[in-house]
Amino acid sequence: MTKQPNISTENYFPALTGIRAVAACMVFLHHFNPFKASVFGKPIHDFVQEFHVGVTIFFVLSGFLIYYRYSESVSLTRQGIKTYFINRFARIYPMYFIITIISFLPFICNCFFSDNIRLLFLNLTFLRGFFDEYKFTGIPGGWSLTVEELFYFLFPLIIIFSNRIKLILQMTLFIGLGLFLWRIFKNSSFHGFFSSLQFLFEFTFFGRCIEFFAGMQLAIYVKSQKHENVIRNHNYATITGALYIIVCIGFLTVNRNYSLQQNQFLFFETLINNLLLPFGIAIFFYGLLTEKSYLRKILETNFLCLLGKSSYVFYLIHNGFLFSFFYLTLHLNLPIIFVLLIGISILLYLFAEKPLNRIIRRKFLWKDPHNYSGG
Repeated sequence: MTKQPNISTENYFPALTGIRAVAACMVFLHHFNPFKASVFGKPIHDFVQEFHVGVTIFFVLSGFLIYYRYSESVSLTRQGIKTYFINRFARIYPMYFIITIISFLPFICNCFFSDNIRLLFLNLTFLRGFFDEYKFTGIPGGWSLTVEELFYFLFPLIIIFSNRIKLILQMTLFIGLGLFLWRIFKNSSFHGFFSSLQFLFEFTFFGRCIEFFAGMQLAIYVKSQKHENVIRNHNYATITGALYIIVCIGFLTVNRNYSLQQNQFLFFETLINNLLLPFGIAIFFYGLLTEKSYLRKILETNFLCLLGKSSYVFYLIHNGFLFSFFYLTLHLNLPIIFVLLIGISILLYLFAEKPLNRIIRRKFLWKDPHNYSGG
């Protein structure tokens, strides 16, 4: 065994930063699957089509990092809660605001702004993610930020009430609240507000809260291992978690091909993606944190960490106006577009996201309690 600093005293995990780059690439491949069935075969094409699980990886990772970094501070002092919310705002909102405004510029420049001001408001406030009709407006992948932001908002309450209400019960209550809202609004025409079970379990925090809670449970377990300050030479958890994820993706592929009815498809997709997969991801993360493996070494390289830190910008721009410009206007092929988007993401991270984050933290906090690592 090789000595290293106790992971429970750190706030930055290079391997988990690198895995963000992998998750972002998976989402890109899901949206623009280059593995044509006619060339690579239908099984490979269909398998890659389920790489939307990259979003699940992000959600589990958010649950882990937020709990690990803030579970103690947000429940102790007013300053701790202030620091928490400013850090979350500085991390998420500046780039989201800028790219959302740019996305709406064609409407503004063509005098259609008055017709789209409600849509812009819903996008800038993340409220669009509560409506099935509006979830893909603005930044198409921004619906997931509504899920993330609601988790960030609720997290202090989750911690405060965790002494009285166990996390597993809180998770059950959130799912029950989502089902209650669906029951009330399923027959209404209020722009798709909790209008269907599919919307609930694919696009809302209430339907996907298990992913965040799986990450939080991992953080609790890691924090409890304070006495361990070694990296294990074996990689059982890493391999088990990776195989678990692959098997779940395989099950999702089978479900998409063989579920003949929508209700049957939704049931098994929810069971696999929202319930089973998050725990496999948590096992995989635990392996990356505690075991020595070649995969960990690769994910911890400076290049993968840089890609991980810029993955948020990449996620925001990969399926929007820039892709449309490169693909529809310049007629570039997919690999070139992918490289260009990565390059633009890195530049925006280094010269926009990172500086804006630091400016906001310096202005509103006495000191920056967390080194900026893109997390």
